[in-house]
Amino acid sequence: MARILIIDDEDYVRDLIKEVLLAQGHEFELADGGVAAFEILRKKTIDLAIVDRNMPGMSGIEVVQLIRQNPKTRTIKILMCTGSSMTKEIDEAFAAGADDYVLKPLSFPALLGKVAKALGTAPK
Repeated sequence: MARILIIDDEDYVRDLIKEVLLAQGHEFELADGGVAAFEILRKKTIDLAIVDRNMPGMSGIEVVQLIRQNPKTRTIKILMCTGSSMTKEIDEAFAAGADDYVLKPLSFPALLGKVAKALGTAPK
């Protein structure tokens, strides 16, 4: 069982991702942006962060960069969630330190597969 941090400024997206992954037996933390995410990261051990790319305030790219810069959090697996399939934006996510990405609108099988791959497990 992994502890997953879902960072997205849209309540319904956070809840949807949580519901899709709930049957996998994971524990969840939810954050509506970068500031809330780093409050959680200060207090909890996280195995995987699913980060929305486009958020007001601190972008998902900035969140990923800050996770990678901190010795306490740099080993967290990161899955960037983006609505853009543009190669430039995907490359930017990888350059920032994302381990993988999933496109919106979300494909549940793709999301389950990417999470399982990041965690080194098989989906249930």
